[in-house]
Amino acid sequence: VNFSVEQGEFVAGVGTSGSGKSTLLHMMGGLDTPTSGSVIVRGDELAKKNDEELTIFRRRNIGFIFQNYNLFRNKTALQNVTEGLVIARKMPRSQAEKAGKRALDKVGLWDRYDYYPHQLSGGQQQRVGIARAIATEPEVILFDEPTSALAPELIGEVLEVM
Repeated sequence: VNFSVEQGEFVAGVGTSGSGKSTLLHMMGGLDTPTSGSVIVRGDELAKKNDEELTIFRRRNIGFIFQNYNLFRNKTALQNVTEGLVIARKMPRSQAEKAGKRALDKVGLWDRYDYYPHQLSGGQQQRVGIARAIATEPEVILFDEPTSALAPELIGEVLEVM
């Protein structure tokens, strides 16, 4: 596979189950290492980075939206968005909360800051995951089947946010 994505472009990979869509995203996001070839993001070859450099690169440049939300069940929507900013980015909590609220506002959840995942619909939980990714202001956001676990009536709201 050889392709490039320019700034502002939206690209979708379509294929049957098991065709490698998730594997490709995981390699692009630095979560998996290809057995051959290379993944180059913004001119940086990911395989040439050591583990620490790769982790820092991913945190600063790549947002990843998983198909199963990956929310902390014991944290509110706002806490789910801000936790990574505070822990991984060492951002002051007050600044992280402002960024988290901005991100939740962007995905239409301005009235759900204090809701826990069990109090949110599947579409709202997925939007919290999207807010968590955009709060870091990544250059690239990778979506791995973000609507596959949603009821048909919720798919539209997530696609609209994307």
